[in-house]
Amino acid sequence: MITKRLIILSLLPALLWIGILLYLHQNKKNEVHIELQNSEQNLEGMVLMDRYCFACHHPGMGGAPSGRTGPPMFRVREHYFREGMGREEFVEPIIAYVQHPSQDKSKMPGAIRNFGLMPPLPIDQKDLASIVNYIYDHDLASEEWINEWKEFKKQENPPL
Repeated sequence: MITKRLIILSLLPALLWIGILLYLHQNKKNEVHIELQNSEQNLEGMVLMDRYCFACHHPGMGGAPSGRTGPPMFRVREHYFREGMGREEFVEPIIAYVQHPSQDKSKMPGAIRNFGLMPPLPIDQKDLASIVNYIYDHDLASEEWINEWKEFKKQENPPL
């Protein structure tokens, strides 16, 4: 009888670890994989932003909020980006929001009040990661980026 108890007690830690590992493995399945990129790899981000984002989040501030359907992209970046912030810390919440928009995930309650909740967008995961990595790497409010944007718009067939 004592031997059975000892065997059972000696197996409990192993069973506990197996349970923990199974739990962690199950949670990994539900995670969204985010491909982190450096600026050389995400130059396609501007093309993809133009295609998927700028219809609502145009980089210019022209017109009153009533004339726009969403805040300009540089304002989105301002709400999510902080100096010294790591790429993953910036990228994850934006991807989570774009895939499944909700007030809880948003860092822009004023934009939701002014424009409403953005609809979920059917953007390929790789394209979405390229866009968000591009936003992380570029100060969209800077004169340098605005000039790049103007040059990009002058091209008849932008690269991609």
